[in-house]
Amino acid sequence: MNMTTKTRHGASDDEAEQIGFADSTKPGTSDAKPIPGSTVAIFDPGAVKTQLRLGACTADEPDASWNDQPAITSSSPEEQSRLERLRALIFTDPRRRLLHADTAMRNTLAFLRDECPAFIAVIDLIDRALALSHLSGTGIAFPPILLCGAPGIGKTHFSRRLADALGTEQHQFSCGTNSDAQALIAGHPPSWKGARMGSITEALLGGAIANPLIVLDEVDKFVTHASEKPYNSLLALIEPENAVALVDEYLRIPFDLSHCLILATANDVDVLPEFIRDRFLIVDVPAPSGAGLLAVTRRIARTIIAGHGNAFAEPDETVITRLARAHPRRIRRVLTLSLGYAAAAGRNHLIVADIDAAEQMAAGTRTAMPIGFIRSTEA
Repeated sequence: MNMTTKTRHGASDDEAEQIGFADSTKPGTSDAKPIPGSTVAIFDPGAVKTQLRLGACTADEPDASWNDQPAITSSSPEEQSRLERLRALIFTDPRRRLLHADTAMRNTLAFLRDECPAFIAVIDLIDRALALSHLSGTGIAFPPILLCGAPGIGKTHFSRRLADALGTEQHQFSCGTNSDAQALIAGHPPSWKGARMGSITEALLGGAIANPLIVLDEVDKFVTHASEKPYNSLLALIEPENAVALVDEYLRIPFDLSHCLILATANDVDVLPEFIRDRFLIVDVPAPSGAGLLAVTRRIARTIIAGHGNAFAEPDETVITRLARAHPRRIRRVLTLSLGYAAAAGRNHLIVADIDAAEQMAAGTRTAMPIGFIRSTEA
């Protein structure tokens, strides 16, 4: 007689193999060490079923079963929305592809050395992580990295190009404009009005890769309302023992975020709590200079000119040298303004005078006008 056993997640063996939660004592299951080309489960379907059963009882439906797809009713719109979201997860594959490194990926990463010369230290660090992934056949992984440097040197641009080089998804979150750290990391408890699941868990759920690049931009500006301690919430993401089973407060189910690649940026790491600095690998990013800054300036010029339909010739070395006196963000601003001066003069090429005029405009050096209606008659 054939017996169907139950796994520790409450599903049969056949169900478990389909949803990625087979018993850990069986070889080749999702609880075993991932192999190249493998997938890993980012949430536990058994926990979803449990929440649906509890929700059905709460809704005065003691005999309701998620399998029978009952009509979900609840005393609050928030709880009803939560149960509907959970029921959708029953029909969602929990598995996501675990990205592994190969030679082609390392070759692509090498191109970033010329494009982002100020980031060579972190590129070397990530390249070693790729080498380890390639050799061992395990998923790409590196400890949470914090890029520290002055504003405008290209930290955000680098994060986008890094995701492209790795061929992974990128989910970027601005900590400087965030007003609710809990909503970002773990979501709200369902008892809150307007509650929803965490932005990061939602992004992972909507993606196809188990180890996407999570970018926490301006993490040193992570200040929300007075009663909240945002960096305590951040611990759940950057501490591996917590990230492997981070409970989304809204859905009340654990997510595995331990495979996520965490990259944060900051202008001043000294404002961060010591327990946060201790959990990041901090890499100081110097402002580009010399030949590196000239290379960055040429790249910016090509990109901006291409964005204007290549209607302008590539700037000569004199113009590039004149432009390369500031950080990349300011170079972009000045270059865009310079193209306007050239176009107004009927030229399809830049001259140093365009850069000088754009620099003055970008500096905001305009004559202050007196307040009121009376104008001075003095010369």
